[in-house]
Amino acid sequence: MITFITIIHLLIALVIILLTFFQDSKSDSVGGAFGGGGSNSLFGATGATTLVQKMTWYLALGFAVSSISLAYVSSRHSKSILDTNAVPQAPVSAPVAAPATAAPAEPAPASPVTDATPQK
Repeated sequence: MITFITIIHLLIALVIILLTFFQDSKSDSVGGAFGGGGSNSLFGATGATTLVQKMTWYLALGFAVSSISLAYVSSRHSKSILDTNAVPQAPVSAPVAAPATAAPAEPAPASPVTDATPQK
């Protein structure tokens, strides 16, 4: 679905680009190259200019609709890459048992307190 809308979107964009070349401008447009002469239009003096303008407006509307459609469809289907791909888990191994040790030795008894004043 998204591929179809993208192709339509690109085709509309290309046609809009081509149609803007055929529209009347202040200077001579592409229409003058094909013998438009004084009318500055490819298809004639009056009627076809409105046809090209109407086609441009309708295609611009189609371009806007396809842009909104692409944004809507892509936001519904795309998620974070972390959501779409499974993250490999590290292998779980059994915990290593601590080596058996002997009972802790009792601390040595404190020595009797002696007078620490120096004698003269």
